[in-house]
Amino acid sequence: MAVTSNTIANQAIQLIGDNQPAVVGQAPTFDQSAAGQALQVWYAPCVATVARQFGWDFARNTVALTPTGNAPPFPWAYEYSYPGTIELWQLLPPTLADPNNPTPVNWNVGNNVVSGAATRVVWTNLQGALGVYNSNPPESAWDSLFRETVVRLLGSVLAAAVEGKPETAQALLQSSGAFESIGEGRPD
Repeated sequence: MAVTSNTIANQAIQLIGDNQPAVVGQAPTFDQSAAGQALQVWYAPCVATVARQFGWDFARNTVALTPTGNAPPFPWAYEYSYPGTIELWQLLPPTLADPNNPTPVNWNVGNNVVSGAATRVVWTNLQGALGVYNSNPPESAWDSLFRETVVRLLGSVLAAAVEGKPETAQALLQSSGAFESIGEGRPD
């Protein structure tokens, strides 16, 4: 059975107890039940929150950044469009002199008007930059610790939003933190 946003949502619902009925649908369009409406609001932010905790290896991807065509502000030489991701982790040159000891690249995230719209951008002095980023993979590709942390954080939110159970929400929030701590010690 493939893991989907519906699977994750219903695992979180089971954690809060009280024989809550399962929701139907996938993020962001869960059903119109109380839990479904709460999930429509909270599913994506909970996933993004856990994804930003630290660089989860399963989500790692690299992409060539696209120049915006704008002149960057001083002291930067290049401006690139921010890749449509949860988080950009680092920049790399197009070729590495020593792949086992890459030289760190200075960069900064800002915003600028690109094609008439305010857009997140990356400023750096590196020509032809590659971005290493969180690619926000589908639920079926999630690491088990990441999945469990999302389920418990969602359970915490749902306990407060659907059942008004602050003590259950607090307990699940603390247990999600424990899973995050376990993940921090994982090897890269």
